[in-house]
Amino acid sequence: MRTINHAHFSRTGLTRLSIGLFASLALLLPACAPIGTYNGTDQPPASQLTEAAAPSPITAPPLPAILHAEAEIVRSERDGHWEKTLLVRFPQRRTTLSTSDGLVNAAAVANHAASPALWASLPGDEGRTYLDRVQARMATRLGVRTDDVVKTGTAADMDNLSFVTLKQGPFMVAALVTAGAKTNALRAGTDMSDYVEGQEPRGTINIILLTNARLSVGAMAQAMVVLTEGKTAALEDLKVPSSYTKNAQATGTGTDSIIVVSGASDQSAPHATYVGGHSMLGSLIGKAAYVAVVDALGKQNGFFLPQKQAQ
Repeated sequence: MRTINHAHFSRTGLTRLSIGLFASLALLLPACAPIGTYNGTDQPPASQLTEAAAPSPITAPPLPAILHAEAEIVRSERDGHWEKTLLVRFPQRRTTLSTSDGLVNAAAVANHAASPALWASLPGDEGRTYLDRVQARMATRLGVRTDDVVKTGTAADMDNLSFVTLKQGPFMVAALVTAGAKTNALRAGTDMSDYVEGQEPRGTINIILLTNARLSVGAMAQAMVVLTEGKTAALEDLKVPSSYTKNAQATGTGTDSIIVVSGASDQSAPHATYVGGHSMLGSLIGKAAYVAVVDALGKQNGFFLPQKQAQ
C-alpha cells in the first residue's frame, strides 16, 4: 500500500510533510480523461459498467498505537464482482459521529467498497439493504451487535485508499479516504438534482477521521465542517468539474460521507471542545482531509494538482 507518512510540525508551523504523494501520482491511471472534461451526463452509459482493471491489492493501513485502533481489509465476492471492506476496530468502544448512523458508541467503523457493476446490478432500492447486510456481516465477524458497527459505502476501489497521519504537539489525526468524483461531482448551491433515496449514484468521497483526542460532541460536529472544508479545497485545487453544470467547479459529490471517531477514554489523552481552523487540532484535521482527498482522487480518477500535470 502507498501510505503517506506522519507529518511532524513545530510550534511555528509545518516544517516537513514527508509524503510520497506527488512522487507517485504521475504513475497512476494514465489513461483517465484530463481534468475539466465534461461529458454532459451524471452517469456513464451502461456499456461502461464493466469491471475496470483493478489496482494492486493493498494491505491494511498501519494505524499508530496512540490511536488505539486496528484496521483490516476484508475481501469477498458477490455474483462474480469484488467487495472490499475497510474495517477499523477498537479495543474499547469509541464515540463516533457519522453522516450515515449519527451518534454511536461504536465497536468498529467500516467503509465498504463494491464494484460499480455490482452496485448497478442491485434491483430497486436494494443498495441500502445491501449495505445493511454488509454491516451485519462485519458485526458478526467481530462478535458485536449490528448497530455497534458504523458503516458507509462506495464504488471507489478500496485498493485506492489514501491513508494520512499528521501530528503536532499532543495531537495526532489519521484520515482514511476513498474518493471518486467523475460521475457524481456537484457544486453545492448551484446544482439541482432529482435524486431520491433508493437510487444509487456512483462516485463519492468517504472520510474516516481518527484522533487521539477525546472530543466533545460539539467538537465532533465541528470536525465534520473542517473535514468538508479541506475536501472542498482539494477539489478546487484539482479543478474537479461538476457533473451537472458545465464549467462549474465541484465542491463535493452527491453522496459524500464522514465518520469522526473520538479518541479513547484515556484520562491522559488530550481533550478538545473546539476544533475550528484556528485551533492546532482543527488545522491538522483540515490538512489531513486535503492531502488524503488529493491522493485518493489521483489514484481513483487521475485528478492531479496542476504542477504535477505539467511535469
